[in-house]
Amino acid sequence: MTAKKVLGQYFTIKDLWLKPQVVKFIEKSNCSIAYDPFAGNGDLLRALLGIGNISEIRGMDIDAKLDWEINDSLQAIPRISNAIIITNPPYLAKYSAKRKNIYHEVEYYFKHSGFVDIYQLAIYNCLHSADYLVAILPETFLNSGLEYLNRLSQITVLEENPFGDTENPVCVACFDKTAKNYEDIKVYKNEEYICTLDDLEKKRLQPRFNTSITFNQADGQIALRGVDSANAQNPISFMRDDQLDYDSSLISHSSRLITRISIEEDLVPYVDEIVSASNKLLNQYRTETSDLLLSPFKGNQKNGIRRRRLDYKSARAILEMAIQKVNGDGVGGF
Repeated sequence: MTAKKVLGQYFTIKDLWLKPQVVKFIEKSNCSIAYDPFAGNGDLLRALLGIGNISEIRGMDIDAKLDWEINDSLQAIPRISNAIIITNPPYLAKYSAKRKNIYHEVEYYFKHSGFVDIYQLAIYNCLHSADYLVAILPETFLNSGLEYLNRLSQITVLEENPFGDTENPVCVACFDKTAKNYEDIKVYKNEEYICTLDDLEKKRLQPRFNTSITFNQADGQIALRGVDSANAQNPISFMRDDQLDYDSSLISHSSRLITRISIEEDLVPYVDEIVSASNKLLNQYRTETSDLLLSPFKGNQKNGIRRRRLDYKSARAILEMAIQKVNGDGVGGF
C-alpha cells in the first residue's frame, strides 16, 4: 500500500484557493508566521510569504521523505507563537479506509477520536494549537455540522481544482478565536459572497412524508437522474420512467445516482405534471442556494461548474411539494 493512500495525502500545486476574502482573513490575523503541520510539498506555505505580516514559514509532516521536522500531527500539534496555521490536511473517511483495506493502518486515529474522517481530527488538533486557521477541506465539510463550526469565520467553495493529483471537491475554511453563531459565518462561492451560513441552512429542504414515495423501484413511474453529467445539457432532472436511458434491472436498494420512484396509484395520471413541477422546483432550489446544499460530485462540467448530486431526502421534499402544487394545495416554491 502506498504511503500516500494510507496518509490521505493530496498535494496542492496551484494558488487558486487564495481568493481575495481568504487573503483578507490572513492579513487581518496580523500573524507573522505561516505554519503547516501537514506541510507536504510546502506549496501552501510558499504562497503565503509577503501576504500581510507573513515573513516566516514553518512546516511539519509525518512523511520522513519530506524536508520538514517529523511530527504526527494527527496526535498532537505543537503551538507556535504568532502563527496562523495554513494547511491541506489528510482526508480519509472511515468507510473508505475499510473499503481500501487500510483501516488497520489508521484504526488508532478513528478509535481514539470518534471522528468519521481523518481531516476532522486534523482540524480539531489545529484549532487546539492556533487562534487562526485556514484549511483546504472536502466540500462536504459545509454540511458536516461539526461542533467546532462555531469558530468558523468564513467558508469558500472552490469550483476550480487546486490539486494536481485528485478531483476531490474542496472548500477553504477560515477559523479565528471567536465563537460565533451561524448568522455571523460568511459563505462564498469562488470570489462571490453568497449569504451567511444561517441563511443557507434555513433553505435546506426537509420532507414531510405526507404522501407515499418509494425510491429505487425498478417499476417506478418517475425516473431521477440524480447527478449532473459532464455535459451541462444533462443536469440532475426528474422525468417519466420511459424517458430514462438506463437499464432498470440495474437499480437496487443502494442506487444513489440513477433511480426510478414509485408514487401513489391515484397520482399516476398526473406524472407529467408532477415531473414538470418537480424540475421547476429543483431549478429554483439550485438557483436560490447557489447549488451549495446539493452534494458535490467529483469533477466539473465542461463549462467549469461543479457537478452536483441530489440526495434522496431533498428529492423527496421536492416531489412532495410538486404533488401538492399539482393537487392545487397552493405550494408555489420554497
